Amino acid sequence: MGIRAMLAFGELPWANQERVTAAGRCTIGDGEEFACVVNMPDSETAEVTCDYLPSDEDIGQEVICYVDGIGPVAGSVRELTDSGFVIGVEVNAERHARIEARLTWMRAHVQGLADRRTNTRIVPKHRRTTVKCPDGRLIDAEIADLSMSGAGLVLAEKPNVGAVVTVGKRFATVIRHKDDGIGVAFRLPFSAETFNEHVVL
Repeated sequence: MGIRAMLAFGELPWANQERVTAAGRCTIGDGEEFACVVNMPDSETAEVTCDYLPSDEDIGQEVICYVDGIGPVAGSVRELTDSGFVIGVEVNAERHARIEARLTWMRAHVQGLADRRTNTRIVPKHRRTTVKCPDGRLIDAEIADLSMSGAGLVLAEKPNVGAVVTVGKRFATVIRHKDDGIGVAFRLPFSAETFNEHVVL
């Protein structure tokens, strides 16, 4: 599944206390604009996931990324990753302050984060499941914990943060990596009436 399909099915923006994940559009140098998913742990760094395949020649190139809910983020390509690249944000102090203010607001408000903190997490009786990756691969997984809005999964191979996957039969977005697996947010949360320890993904 390409980045455009990923954005169409994904549950973005998403935020926790460590980072904000949002859809965006990027341009490197004088190149064409392309769709992307941006993870921002702070106002100094933007981790970009995209279909564009950067090369070593892109390191140091100027880049501007328009991030949903945050606005323009300018800087240069600092390093390459398996799924895209990392931007070192280069803006003036006033713009840094505005970006940080938006990140702080999104951490507190996006998708009802305050409510999510009180969202009961359970360990279901049926813990075995599968994760279908964007390229169609199936990965065996075990549910570490489950809430109405997401799950922690233990698995050997980790899809990229921002990837849209299918956990059992539910669409979900990978929102973080953990030492032993991933955390996902469901596209459609469980209802209170159907959520219990007997639920099967």
